[in-house]
Amino acid sequence: MCRAEPRRILQLDGSRLEVDLDGEPLWVGSGGMTGLAPGDYVVVYAGQAVERMDRDEAEDIIRFNDELEGMLEAASQ
Repeated sequence: MCRAEPRRILQLDGSRLEVDLDGEPLWVGSGGMTGLAPGDYVVVYAGQAVERMDRDEAEDIIRFNDELEGMLEAASQ
């Protein structure tokens, strides 16, 4: 299943962005967005950045998803 997830940009290379995917770097397409910089957050879906996201909102969503995954993992044990 593919989910749209906020990811922090690590570096840029032309039309590609390297983002942090749960502690691992991953290259995705920039989706034609301009004005991005390392440290910015973008929503990534199916290997493409689809929109820029506010840092606080992105970090809240990432934290929520981490907590949800932890609860689901604990419930399955």
